[in-house]
Amino acid sequence: MTRASLIIHVPRDMLERHGQEGFGLYASLAPGLRRRGVPVAFVERPGTTDLTHYTKTDFHLVHHGFLRRFNLLNTGIAYLWPYWYLDQRGVLCDSSLGRARPDLSTIPEDRAKAFFARVGGRLKEKGQSKHDQPPRHEAMGKDAIVVFLQGLSDPVLRSMAMMETEMLELVVKHRQGRRVLIKLHPKFPNTIAAAHAEQVAALNKDVEIVDANVHDLLDGAYCSVSICSGACFEGLFHKTPAILFGRADFAGCAWNVETADAAERALTEIRQVPFEYERFLFWFLQRKMFNAQDALLVDRVIHRISRTGFDLGVTSELAPDPGATVAQLRTDGPGRRNL
Repeated sequence: MTRASLIIHVPRDMLERHGQEGFGLYASLAPGLRRRGVPVAFVERPGTTDLTHYTKTDFHLVHHGFLRRFNLLNTGIAYLWPYWYLDQRGVLCDSSLGRARPDLSTIPEDRAKAFFARVGGRLKEKGQSKHDQPPRHEAMGKDAIVVFLQGLSDPVLRSMAMMETEMLELVVKHRQGRRVLIKLHPKFPNTIAAAHAEQVAALNKDVEIVDANVHDLLDGAYCSVSICSGACFEGLFHKTPAILFGRADFAGCAWNVETADAAERALTEIRQVPFEYERFLFWFLQRKMFNAQDALLVDRVIHRISRTGFDLGVTSELAPDPGATVAQLRTDGPGRRNL
């Protein structure tokens, strides 16, 4: 009987750049599995909805996928390095966590606070974000509404409840005298929304387009606003509440808006919501994601694959979770109990 392989589907440019060595989480996972006798191959990712290339006898990881199949997990960075998805529904706005309703009372408060201080402190000190940023200078967003534009990439289009131009109009209309600071997306600076933002800024003295580090903007801000931007996720480490005009899997710690009336209420009442930032971020990143720098990464991934019901032909050395139900074993994240 032929042994099952792990097939990792990545975009062509990444395949050409990294070959069979991989990158990120894959660079640790692939050699670790090969040492245990599991064949691993990197291939070019096919069309996002084309399932004919995914063999039934192997297991598949699809970089930035949103495919649903019994022998497949969707992978990608979960907003912050080194945390990665291995999710049966998708990543980012498509991940299964968008439907989750975690009981955050089960998260140890002391561990959540320590994690928040460690990860958030490093993030803010270095001024790091998913995309390259100007160096940190000084906090400039005090009591401002910070808007992060994203452009019309495929995930944003799938997520949005309204266009960014409409979102901007509602923010300006209901800002209650607050400054509005707009940051254009570094990869998509020349969009219709960006042009509209320039017009709005020219007509309103308290509205400004700024090219500053996201953490200088988020530090002390009244709230952040976007369709589903990772910068709003980073803002949770500043305890800056997020208003999202689209689907996002961190919606459990944000205010989602789909209508103009809802936007007015959100912009007026957002600061009255007691978001549990520390516990939520601990649950999201530590409990549900995979750390690419984890010494037990290979075992955790083997364990995760086994919980889909697929037999990769190798056993994880992690102890099973005695309290998990069958449904949890099939849908939960890495299942790390002793964090």
